[in-house]
Amino acid sequence: MRFSTFFSKQARKPTGIFGRFYMSRVFEKGNLEMNTFTKETLSINKDEYILEIGCGTGLLLKEIANDLDKGFIEGIDFSKTMVSIARKKNKKHINNKKVIIQVGDFDEFIFKENYYDKIYSVNTIYFWKNPIVTISKIFDLLKPNGMLVLGFHDKVEMEEMNLNEDIFQLYSSKDVIKLLSIDGKLNNVEIISKRGLLKINYCAIGIKSI
Repeated sequence: MRFSTFFSKQARKPTGIFGRFYMSRVFEKGNLEMNTFTKETLSINKDEYILEIGCGTGLLLKEIANDLDKGFIEGIDFSKTMVSIARKKNKKHINNKKVIIQVGDFDEFIFKENYYDKIYSVNTIYFWKNPIVTISKIFDLLKPNGMLVLGFHDKVEMEEMNLNEDIFQLYSSKDVIKLLSIDGKLNNVEIISKRGLLKINYCAIGIKSI
């Protein structure tokens, strides 16, 4: 197996020693700017109910939980390796009933509908098997006027990273706008950007229509 294919598979779903000790560090360092930008974009209120899709090591989830008072944040990831790290990192918040982290596939997992004020995900859109189904489910889970934020990198920059495009579905900003605008369920769809040290970070935003 070529390393680009192996790395791409690990980026999608980290496993084993490589996933635990190498990919976890890649995620935390590589997503640092995007996590900061996503958190700024979410503009969290202290009493909100929030869901992170693909919570990885739980670093951003923990930062948001630190800012919550009466609110609650839930994370889901289909990598048992990442969930193990995320639970350890968020042990205090889990014990205080402020955080819950689940192992599972978001598309197949059962959540409460019309429950979350905000749902977000960072650098996972490339791996969604059926993005239209995923967006539709997110819409069902959001409260009216709830916000979706997706952090991602544009296709042009991602194409320079020697990734296996059978594993990564790359998107331009226009592609993401089109995806979020399907069926008109999400209003005020827009993309904002912030230049980082190496890449431009993008956040796609959509608001659930009433």
